[in-house]
Amino acid sequence: MPVWTKVTSKREKNREVIEMVGEANQEHLDWKLKEKALELYRRLEEISELPKFDGACVDYHWDRPAVVFIPEELIAEVKAEELPKFLASQGVRRVLVDALWPSNTGVLKQIIESGVAVWVLTRPSALHGWRRRPQGKPKGLVEWLERHHPEALKGFKGDIKNDAFDAVLLRYVKPKFMMRVTTAYLECWVAMILWRSARRSHQTLMQQLAILPISEDEKEMRLKMSEQYLMVSATEFVTTVRRHQPRIDELFQKLRIESDSITQAYCCELVLEAHGSRTLAKFLRKLGLSPDMPGEDYEGEGSDFIYDGQAAFAINQLTLRIYHLDPQREPEKIKGKCKKLATKIWRYRTGCLEAVAQPGGGNPE
Repeated sequence: MPVWTKVTSKREKNREVIEMVGEANQEHLDWKLKEKALELYRRLEEISELPKFDGACVDYHWDRPAVVFIPEELIAEVKAEELPKFLASQGVRRVLVDALWPSNTGVLKQIIESGVAVWVLTRPSALHGWRRRPQGKPKGLVEWLERHHPEALKGFKGDIKNDAFDAVLLRYVKPKFMMRVTTAYLECWVAMILWRSARRSHQTLMQQLAILPISEDEKEMRLKMSEQYLMVSATEFVTTVRRHQPRIDELFQKLRIESDSITQAYCCELVLEAHGSRTLAKFLRKLGLSPDMPGEDYEGEGSDFIYDGQAAFAINQLTLRIYHLDPQREPEKIKGKCKKLATKIWRYRTGCLEAVAQPGGGNPE
């Protein structure tokens, strides 16, 4: 028995040594990765054409630690729940996050409440682009660097899509691809996500009920329950937006939708979607309503420009409900009416911005 105990103890010691060596190697790899990311930062700082975000940059992930980059050569992995405390300890006053997700809204609210101004990236393709193209305008920062400053990416080409490198690259994204968010916006955005989820569930149920072999009574019962939930979600969404934007009722009156919660919810969607657009033209493009001509996001002959499918659906439904159009009989009228309606919503937003001062708001120039 003592012999076996001694052997087991020796094996455990060997295992501990192996684990220690593994941890040491991992630390060495992390150190090398950080040094390489900082080398990328030093190279990009020398390119005068690049804009530079004045603050920390965060590459966020819900399933692993976020990577935080702070100019003056500090880069670290931080757990999501520790981000507010970490940023405060570093004296950060402005931060840019790579995306707005349902999983990070809680953390972003905490960061804002701690006194830090938060921007989010509005276009995921701003770093690496949607796809590689041999000709035309570069679709992302990395493609632009490869074309105009290939020396900056020398040694990075194979593994440029890395969390640490992405955190560094965020600093050099154009301001037009950023949007400042507030706690009010985040609360409205969460309510919008819940409303959209209820709407999609209702649509799915109607499609299923149309083909499933169940009685009419059961179909009616299930449809009624779904409609009630849809109405509750719409009402909650509109109430949340009204709490933060009391003047929204002026827009409802102008559009004559004071008593229709579902239509009001579609309208509130578009008010929130307008928040991230700098001009009416950009807003129309986001809704898929740009003129039929090649533009900045045009992918080639016979292709559609990139637009927001959820926002496009909202403006389409709002138009059909307000103008009572038949999409089968009057398809040629829909686009014109959509543009007219989107313009009214944009003017409402512009009027609100002019009436209410917002110190420090907007995107960093």
